[in-house]
Amino acid sequence: MTKHDRNRELSSGTSERGVVRLRHARAIKRILDRKTLKIVGWLYEWNTGQTAPMWKDQPCKDVIYD
Repeated sequence: MTKHDRNRELSSGTSERGVVRLRHARAIKRILDRKTLKIVGWLYEWNTGQTAPMWKDQPCKDVIYD
């Protein structure tokens, strides 16, 4: 699967850690429309362990992960 590079920063509020940098992500699952089973996006996992969807077009609500 494709690697997605992005340099993002997340503020951790009042934590002593300060800023967490999202440096790279990799696609870990496909997101499919439940009715048509067409790919509508991909679920990415960042170097921090966080996950986030990347949609092809519009975000969809009735989906399954493959």
